[in-house]
Amino acid sequence: MQNRFVVTGNIQETQQVLLAYELLENEFKINLFIFDKKLLTPDQAEVLQNKWIEGEDFAFPEGTQLINPDINEDSILPEHIKSEKTGEIRHFQNEWAVQLLTNKLWEVYLNKLEELKSKAESLNTYSRELFEDTKSFWEQVLENKKEQNITQARLDKIKDDVNAIFEMLKTFRKSESEEFDKASKAALDHIKNKLEDIKKKVEAKANFKALADEIKQIQYNFRQQSFSKSHEAAVRKAFDDTFHFLNEARKSYFSNKNEGRVAGLQEVIKKMEAGLARDKSDFDYFTAKIERPKIQSLELQLLKVRLRQIKDTIDSKEEKLNDIYKTMESLMKLTVKESTFDGAELVASVHNDRLESIADKTAEGPSEEAETE
Repeated sequence: MQNRFVVTGNIQETQQVLLAYELLENEFKINLFIFDKKLLTPDQAEVLQNKWIEGEDFAFPEGTQLINPDINEDSILPEHIKSEKTGEIRHFQNEWAVQLLTNKLWEVYLNKLEELKSKAESLNTYSRELFEDTKSFWEQVLENKKEQNITQARLDKIKDDVNAIFEMLKTFRKSESEEFDKASKAALDHIKNKLEDIKKKVEAKANFKALADEIKQIQYNFRQQSFSKSHEAAVRKAFDDTFHFLNEARKSYFSNKNEGRVAGLQEVIKKMEAGLARDKSDFDYFTAKIERPKIQSLELQLLKVRLRQIKDTIDSKEEKLNDIYKTMESLMKLTVKESTFDGAELVASVHNDRLESIADKTAEGPSEEAETE
């Protein structure tokens, strides 16, 4: 991550200034050096724009103003200064805010883990309370990993400690573990049988959307089911294989109905709409999460930054999709000859088919886990 950058600005449209931003990650603050551009020689300007950004020291000219903008404000650009680089400034502000808040959140989790380890060291019998606390802690970590608030490297750093707590608890509850494994295997077999039945319906040319809804209903029905590590991987593979099978059958069906160029453009739209749907789902998810009771102030700040990033992404994608729809309409008039759909129906199918070709992987629960019950 880049911790320094320089942009130009204007004060009252007459004085051109340079704004040198610096993130002090360990101090949780930003330095902003503001000075008249005329105070630098060309050589000094080159050093500032290149070497200082890379981490070298730089002697700012006399009269430089140093302020510390609040990263949680709407903008870290002072109100009395105008700049054509507001997009770049906003980009760095969002990136830095995420980095600082995730660092703070990580410290909270490290402290919590130390508490769990201390409790585990004092045990000589199985503790359901410790198991639930550890499980809840790990699910929170995984949720933040899924939301990209925690890196894979940090996850790996604590995974062994979490696993050690679970392993110790398992030694006190062997019989319960065996029952858990039996239930996990039964659930896996049930899911596989259901998905095999769906594949047979696909081969019988049943309605693709209805079958996709059936798969998602199976996912929903088992959203609270816990699986062993190997069974979890098998469940994921079974759903992925079935969605892939359904998607391939759907693509094969529609490829026989339309010209190659139209089909190709449909795929582009489908993928972009799937991404936009996920973005909107994320936006709704984070919006709802802000309203949760007992939410930590640190998490609330991070959620607001996430919402701002996602909103920018959604606006950009919707603009691009509108352009593609126009191209699609023009292309269909030229290339579609014999089809069971007219133009309006085909475009509508592109909107609806996105649910048929992607797995609903925003189901409740973590996407990866350490050793559990």
